Amino acid sequence: MKINWHFTEKDFFRGLPSEKQDFIAVSTPRLIKRNQLIFLEEDKGNSAFYLEEGEVKIYRISPLGKESIVFIRHAGEMFGLAELIGGQKRLCNAQAITKCRLHEIKKADFELLLQRHYSLARRVIEILGKRLRYLGEQIESLMVCDVTNRLLKLLTYLGSYNLFDLSSLDRPIAVPVRLTQEQIAAMIGSCQQTVSETLKKLKEDGVIEISKKEIILLKPKEILNHIL
Repeated sequence: MKINWHFTEKDFFRGLPSEKQDFIAVSTPRLIKRNQLIFLEEDKGNSAFYLEEGEVKIYRISPLGKESIVFIRHAGEMFGLAELIGGQKRLCNAQAITKCRLHEIKKADFELLLQRHYSLARRVIEILGKRLRYLGEQIESLMVCDVTNRLLKLLTYLGSYNLFDLSSLDRPIAVPVRLTQEQIAAMIGSCQQTVSETLKKLKEDGVIEISKKEIILLKPKEILNHIL
């Protein structure tokens, strides 16, 4: 079975314990409340963030006021990297979906770490490459895929931490991120009503199960074969 290497991220410091220790030593811990904004569009990109616990959405607001979610960042991931490396203003907003614990590192400190640790610099390049590839696929999906396919791709992405353990493909997988139907629609370029109807159809077809707390992918292997 084909598994797209760029479709998911694991812990940014996976296999880099000494680099993580050096990072923590020069970063500032922060506790973020649910729905609290972390940064806004047009802010200076002078720091990056390591998310130790919680979930963060990266999104933009259109001139008409519509929210478009670009990424959901999970525990163990870095965000704010692109602007930090390029020295640019923020292009998106970052807001906590849940209560979060994170570490903020300033540009100068992060650049010193990258100079000292080649492995860390290589990881940054790897992560930014994955995200660029993911965004490319999202654009392609908007052009050539129907709503059902786009929705299944999103659910796979959101459940990727559990899904890409090959031994788990034959059993149901829970999607750990709780999003409203409006937020789901914002991530796949659709509307709430269409998302609601598509979720209902997928449930009737036995592809997913829906409860108040989560969505469960009942047939992960079949979904992967369908969307990849």
